[in-house]
Amino acid sequence: MTKIQTFINYLHVRFQIIPLIVLLFTDLIVIKRITNDYIIPDWKLYTCFLFTLIYLFHNRVADDKRDFDFDLEHYPDRHVQSGQLDIHSMIKVSYFLIGLMILIAIVLGRLSQIIFLPLIVYTLVAKKDFFLPDDFKIKRLFTYNFINMLQLLFLQIFVYVSILNSFQINKTILIHIIFVFLLSIQVEITRKIKPTLSSGNELYSDRLTMKGSLILWGVSGALCGLACVWLSSLIQIDISKAIAFVIAIQSFSFLTGYLFYIYKNSKFENLFWLGLISSYVLQNMVLIYG
Repeated sequence: MTKIQTFINYLHVRFQIIPLIVLLFTDLIVIKRITNDYIIPDWKLYTCFLFTLIYLFHNRVADDKRDFDFDLEHYPDRHVQSGQLDIHSMIKVSYFLIGLMILIAIVLGRLSQIIFLPLIVYTLVAKKDFFLPDDFKIKRLFTYNFINMLQLLFLQIFVYVSILNSFQINKTILIHIIFVFLLSIQVEITRKIKPTLSSGNELYSDRLTMKGSLILWGVSGALCGLACVWLSSLIQIDISKAIAFVIAIQSFSFLTGYLFYIYKNSKFENLFWLGLISSYVLQNMVLIYG
């Protein structure tokens, strides 16, 4: 396998680039619907889409560097740990991506540059595990992950400030930021549910059992549904239709979670992921076309 093929495989396996692009694109269309009353050039929307993709990929690379020793012990077959991708080259990629984000922030304007500063500082601090004790991540896994995910709130704020060229965020935009954050939390929980224990004890299913982590996943899904309905009411979507669609969407998603719990194999894990992605996309579709 050539280096380019290996890198493409890394994008698919570790970054899951195809489903991520789908999710981000539907987020983008919802933003366009919510900001319909504003005059926003399309190039700003698509530039923010590109920035978000670059930012998330930078975080993926940064995580692989930060967790190199841990993954080397517990997941030696991963691309970086096995030597398929050179760690030093990945560090260079990380710095290149930071430079690219700075350039995009400059293009987007002064307010984007202002909000970019705390965003990138948070990211750099996250690279150092927030300077927390070495065992904090293991002892306080849920707290650590929540602190880490707060970056996504800053990222959403960056996007809205950039496209609106304003720090004024109304109620509808605020609820959408919360909605996307809740969706991101559910995606993160999905990533950390497996039917078997991990050697590193870093999965939610390791700490809560598979059943307990699926209950947490279901609660996060229900909160996403409530936020979707609330947001629907704010953008003048028929509330009864929104509720009906969200119940149907969540019912299918919960069914995939239940089947994964019952059968505990890769086939139903893939179905579980399909349920999650479908739920994410279809709730966005309610907001776009409702």
